[in-house]
Amino acid sequence: MKIDKVKKRDRERTKGKILKAVGEVIEKYGTEKVGVNLIARTAGVNKVLIYRYFESVDGLMEQYVKSGEYTSTTGDEFIENIEPIAIEDRNKAFTQVMLTFLNDLRERKATRDLLRWEIGTGKSMLSDSRNDVGNRLLEKIGELPQFKDTGALMALLTAGIYYLVIAADYRGKLIDVDLNSEEGWKRIEDVIERIIFDLGK
Repeated sequence: MKIDKVKKRDRERTKGKILKAVGEVIEKYGTEKVGVNLIARTAGVNKVLIYRYFESVDGLMEQYVKSGEYTSTTGDEFIENIEPIAIEDRNKAFTQVMLTFLNDLRERKATRDLLRWEIGTGKSMLSDSRNDVGNRLLEKIGELPQFKDTGALMALLTAGIYYLVIAADYRGKLIDVDLNSEEGWKRIEDVIERIIFDLGK
């Protein structure tokens, strides 16, 4: 029994190393270099383990999206640890998830690179994983008190956040918002919060 626990812990540790290596490879070499050999070398593991734990590169990328390495809000652990939320607290919880997601994307170049790659190649596999994560988050948080299409609101805000953080890698301003300053991002955060609270009153 104890041996099984050790094996499970070792397996989870190895899987974690592999998932972390995905982000490191993307950040250092770009998405076009994502492959089993380089990921295995970066993680310091035998490539056979990638096939054993994830079955394929697509399976690995899918798990990467569902891990805290992609963004903390898409990680299984984050979602599972969301406690039941009272109706009157849903606006606050939803706002916190959106702002955490925004800041994660700003900090994680590998995730932004992966988004650009996905858009450029038209692959839907990562979108499918994110949709699954979004639906799980929506179930955990629940509909906003006075707004009955929280899913559409989440989709709109998520798309806006994706575009803004990717745009910030290429341009300094969008309309009159300075994407190179904390003041500019604070304006975006304030608007996100206001939209959620005004719609959910």
